[in-house]
Amino acid sequence: MRCGICGSERLSPVGELVAAGQARVRLRLRFRRPGFFKPRPEFEALRARACRDCGAFLPFLAEYDRRELDAVADELIEVDDAEPAPHPWGPPTA
Repeated sequence: MRCGICGSERLSPVGELVAAGQARVRLRLRFRRPGFFKPRPEFEALRARACRDCGAFLPFLAEYDRRELDAVADELIEVDDAEPAPHPWGPPTA
């Protein structure tokens, strides 16, 4: 396995995501989905690796969340900060 940032093979072992004072960090990957009333899919990362050369942090989804992501991946829309999601009660956009 290689770092996605610098290409190094010097990655740490897989570790658990934790924060001081908490049992587990809730790091979630969230997407948009077409349609106003469909829930936004979220996928939780429970473990991660770190690159020992550049310090990049590489989180991993839990196995259940990875399977769920694979099942709905074709329906997901990339999140774009420049274009906010339309409000369900706002006027339709062209």
